[in-house]
Amino acid sequence: MSTQGREDANRFWQWFEANHQAFFFLNEVDAEEKDRLMNALLHELHRYCEGLYYEIGGHPDDPEVELIVTADGNQELFHAVELLIDQAPTLPNWKFIKFRQAQGKGFVTEYGGLKFDPETILFLPLKHRQEPRKVGFNVCYPNFNEEQRNTFLGATYIMLDTLLGEKASVCDIDYFDVIQTPANIGDYHFRHLSDIAEYIREVKSTEDSL
Repeated sequence: MSTQGREDANRFWQWFEANHQAFFFLNEVDAEEKDRLMNALLHELHRYCEGLYYEIGGHPDDPEVELIVTADGNQELFHAVELLIDQAPTLPNWKFIKFRQAQGKGFVTEYGGLKFDPETILFLPLKHRQEPRKVGFNVCYPNFNEEQRNTFLGATYIMLDTLLGEKASVCDIDYFDVIQTPANIGDYHFRHLSDIAEYIREVKSTEDSL
């Protein structure tokens, strides 16, 4: 990134160092003050790079507060996330994280008025004969219809982000689509979406051995 980009990153961290203590108490202030703080943080983040967003929080039994900076799946902005976090200062009780991280299995996503459970959703692996290192698959929904394509796509993106993490869900997948579950699904070699990380590892491992 340019020298200007590094200067902008340093400016963000200078502001954050001067104000970080206020963010320890986000859950203890009234709604108006919480909105003010969160809007101020987003404003400073966008001064560094438009298109980046953040998530902030922690765990009840962990004194550290996490600040996750995300490109919201936009691969063109991944470098901006990486530069910013690479330049993060060391602050007591703060953890600065690049991208939304994989959360693993055992969740149900509600999106567009529908529920999506990766443990029950099937996907069909696709093979690219000319480029076997490509990862592609079709995600199958028994209730799929074209009018709700964006709903099914949006929910699938969220589930892949949760299962794989933001960066991996973009960089490790070359193609996917959402389709109606074939009537003869039993004739296909299908897998459950909750196993997508294992499937990708298998494909990569097979490619490395070719």
